[in-house]
Amino acid sequence: MKTAVVTGGTRGIGAALVRFFLKSGWNVAYSGTSDATVQNSLQSLEGHFERRRYAAFKCDVTAEADLVSLWDGAVKNFGSVNIWVNNAGRSNDQTPFHKLEPDVFTRIIDTNVKGLMLATHLAYNRMLAQGFGAIYNMEGLGSDGRRITGLTPYGTSKRAVRYFSDAFAAEVKKGPVIVGTISPGMVLTDLTMTQVRNDPENSRQLIKIYNILANEADTVAPFLVRKMIANKKNGAKISWLTTGKVIGRFLFAPFSRRDIVSKYL
Repeated sequence: MKTAVVTGGTRGIGAALVRFFLKSGWNVAYSGTSDATVQNSLQSLEGHFERRRYAAFKCDVTAEADLVSLWDGAVKNFGSVNIWVNNAGRSNDQTPFHKLEPDVFTRIIDTNVKGLMLATHLAYNRMLAQGFGAIYNMEGLGSDGRRITGLTPYGTSKRAVRYFSDAFAAEVKKGPVIVGTISPGMVLTDLTMTQVRNDPENSRQLIKIYNILANEADTVAPFLVRKMIANKKNGAKISWLTTGKVIGRFLFAPFSRRDIVSKYL
């Protein structure tokens, strides 16, 4: 049986990836940032999957020692790691950059860039030693250069993720370990809904955009998991919300009554 590791796997799209790897017959090791989130996630899986097929660990991805423990825990439980997903990330409330406290944007860069690079470095070298594996880095708003006012630190970090992933994939293109990216598009999570609740001035426009473009995590995760499992190509970009889908949704938006936001408000 094969094994996936998912950082930031206790909630949102990360938790959905954990569930659908398990539904696909894989073992899963995953991480969260606190004992409470780890325990809550374990309880959410009880009764749905065999307990011996998943393991959860507290892990700060900016700490190399925590990443080592996550890898070692996965190998101790399941023998080896076939896929490592760098999903852990932070964002900020929609606020102009100059009004943010420095610790807000430094934490975003530390987690989304430094942490992702540390995890990739560790996973790649361990996979190289075992002779196989695949690493997928989570893209997001900003990866393709798009900008939204007030999300400058987050967008900057995701732009860096794309450059790093592309550059590193090119460096290792002849090796036994592949590197790629996954892009879930706009996903309704605690983070996106917090932005709606905390920004009443712009909430109407945000809700309109979410109802056109956003999806729930359990809609997107099966697609991403299936594509990661099937992929054998280095440098692959696995994207849910393609340009064609975006154009189509905006074209049909005037005729659609799509509403996936209201039940979260």
